[in-house]
Amino acid sequence: MEKEKVFLGIDTSCYTTSVALKYRDRIFHIKKMLEVKSGECGLRQSDALFQHVKNLPSLFDELKGQFNIGDFNDITVAVSAKPRSVEGSYMPVFLAGQSFARVIADVLGARYIETSHQDGHIMAAIYSCKKYDICDEPFLTFHLSGGTTELLLVRKNGNVFDCEIVGGTKDLPAGQFVDRIGVKLGMDFPCGKYLDYSAVAYDGEKPKVRACVNEGYINFSGEETRYTRLADSENKDKIAYCVMKCIAMSVRKAVEYAKEKYSVRNVLMVGGVSSSKMLRNEFSDVPGVYFADPEFSTDNAVGVCEIGARWIDNV
Repeated sequence: MEKEKVFLGIDTSCYTTSVALKYRDRIFHIKKMLEVKSGECGLRQSDALFQHVKNLPSLFDELKGQFNIGDFNDITVAVSAKPRSVEGSYMPVFLAGQSFARVIADVLGARYIETSHQDGHIMAAIYSCKKYDICDEPFLTFHLSGGTTELLLVRKNGNVFDCEIVGGTKDLPAGQFVDRIGVKLGMDFPCGKYLDYSAVAYDGEKPKVRACVNEGYINFSGEETRYTRLADSENKDKIAYCVMKCIAMSVRKAVEYAKEKYSVRNVLMVGGVSSSKMLRNEFSDVPGVYFADPEFSTDNAVGVCEIGARWIDNV
């Protein structure tokens, strides 16, 4: 039996069931999007939880086809047990991953570590960008997803990230803005990749777009109302362009404000919306801003797995 360490990560978010396994310097990653009925903008927590419970066994069967964790005797199981690493943070969907992780750890006699979904996003981006030295000083993270639009001042504190909210959205998360307009335009949920593709494909006259920012905080609800109205009469690609450009410009202004206010050099962009080509293009001339590869921007268990590995290495 192998004596080497192996690390398992599990993440059960509002959008995706994910498992990841790290052995030596290799990470095996498998995930499955939750199914949402056409025309709807997401799932109830109970429905998402049920899908996670169905998905996890099949994901582990697929993982076993590549790598059998039972062949090892030095195992760490890490799981995202809550949305954020703050007291009182809770969301039912994470109970699925938490329950599976605890049972696996008990059966295998493995170490068991709990982290948060947000910390997993941050670590996945660090892993993808190979920017481990970003933690040597305070840095900004913009978490852009369906449920979260938070600009964070981040300091590494042992094995966790201390995140102070210094900006973000005052009303509608960027991902909800994208999904509501995308569904209105007839796109499948989650709509991010479809709306972004449509925005990039638009080759007509570029309309004037507003950035909705005040000292690091963004208000998207007014623009969401505006583009929902226009969606019935305007070109679909044009509407997509306006929405994604509004998000990109607003995020850039918030980042530039926070970089100057907090004298921070580095910014890490995380969450599904950060995989947008429009957003990445907006920051092409801004130094010190890092984007993960798209597969590590959307929900995944790689960051959770990496936290488990680095947690043990730092003990």
